[in-house]
Amino acid sequence: MTRTWTLALALGAMSLSACDEQGEGGDGGDTVPRDGQVIRDAAPRDGGPLPPIPGSGECAWERGERPTAELPPTRSNRYELEFERWAIANDRRDPVETRARMNEAIAWAKGEGYDHIVVPPGTYLVGEPTNDVYAAGIELPGGITFELSEGAVLEMAPNDRHNYCVISVDGNDEITIRGGEIRGDRADHTYAGGTAHDEGHGVCVWTAVSHVLIEGMELHELTGDGVLIVGRRESDGMPEAPSTHITIRDNDIHHNRRQGVSIVGAHHVVVERNHIHHIEGTAPQFGVDIEGAGRTDRDIFISRNVFDHNAGGDIVTSTGRNVWIESNTMTQCQTDADGVYDPSLPCELEEQVDGPIVIWKETDNVIVDNVVRMSMRTVNGHWGIIGYTRRDGPTRENPVGNYIARNVFHDAGIHMVHNSRTVIADNTLYEGMILGLQLSCTRLENNRINRTARENYKLWHVAGVAEGNVLNRTEGFPAADDIEVHFPMADDAPYRNSSPVFW
Repeated sequence: MTRTWTLALALGAMSLSACDEQGEGGDGGDTVPRDGQVIRDAAPRDGGPLPPIPGSGECAWERGERPTAELPPTRSNRYELEFERWAIANDRRDPVETRARMNEAIAWAKGEGYDHIVVPPGTYLVGEPTNDVYAAGIELPGGITFELSEGAVLEMAPNDRHNYCVISVDGNDEITIRGGEIRGDRADHTYAGGTAHDEGHGVCVWTAVSHVLIEGMELHELTGDGVLIVGRRESDGMPEAPSTHITIRDNDIHHNRRQGVSIVGAHHVVVERNHIHHIEGTAPQFGVDIEGAGRTDRDIFISRNVFDHNAGGDIVTSTGRNVWIESNTMTQCQTDADGVYDPSLPCELEEQVDGPIVIWKETDNVIVDNVVRMSMRTVNGHWGIIGYTRRDGPTRENPVGNYIARNVFHDAGIHMVHNSRTVIADNTLYEGMILGLQLSCTRLENNRINRTARENYKLWHVAGVAEGNVLNRTEGFPAADDIEVHFPMADDAPYRNSSPVFW
């Protein structure tokens, strides 16, 4: 039997345990995963059609199309580097000579008409300090496939530079980088000179390049990011020029200090089927960070990735437009080597500062079909998705809103404040809550909260439409104990069921 219940102030006020200068609120509880309990909907669904967004007038908006990225052409004229001919050390010796001779061999092969260059097995130590802040690695020309054979490792030599690229794609297009292993110098790096030393990257895709594919690689132990994508910002009369059509897929990206993937001025980016984990060392420490720094980022598809043990969080978008976060698994900790949750395992993560998903106010995102599991609170609380804000009320300059649907949250909630044009629909939460503060043009539809704790739907000055939402407060959450929750609100009539004092 389904019952109907209008929530009122009697649900109690939310306690604020922690907040930072951008996020607000806490969840008032220290819930933990329920060891051994069988959880429904444990795996992400794989896409599917999304219903149209209702609304009229200022509340009407349309989400963008699911983003794609064009791939570079397939290359077939193969040349395997002859390390004896080129005097290239494959046993971790002579990094300056190894770098110079490998670059020379690649340039020769390209000049001879070869477009698929294969590096045989071995460990190639590269790295040449070329100025006070940079150590150079392998530099790829455009129009090639660069493939590391199984057992081939490109390793950055220990250095004391703030910035390095093991592989650099500098102004060149139509490049595939595939296979093997890229290893940074994190353990042996000299952190001196008063800089952050957070710009040592595995693959640098810069600046304003197009059609790059990075696949089937292991990228780890970098002082900065596994992959850094950068576009050119507008300056000195030059227009902005983003990097475009970048695909990062089927990689194992782990144990880097700053980031798994950083997107800094790019359009049409696909990040899919990667395992991104154990990112920790220096802020921001996210799996994927979309942060334009004066550039634009749009049409970004983050799909079917596995995230775990990332100290900052899993995905943050501060500048993204039309960002789709779809069918990913995000688990703070207690995972095996493949990122699969196992409640019998200990949590190896000391803290997660901010995530798992952080969306800034003027970004527009489609967040669907993901599974988010938290084992500990962040500085903001147990929020699987948190919206950062200017705290300026239910306003929004971006005419496109945020669409959050069909996700499953374990010990995690959804936190949306000071914003407009938000759809939260068909989500399932286990021991989490939905919090809304100062929202307009909101659609809160067909969500299910399974929570034995007192707090569940927490709303203050939320205008929009709410229907079909369900609460179950019985241990084990039998369907017979579902409660249909009614929120009397309209687009021109904000609603509250809790006091604002704790916000």
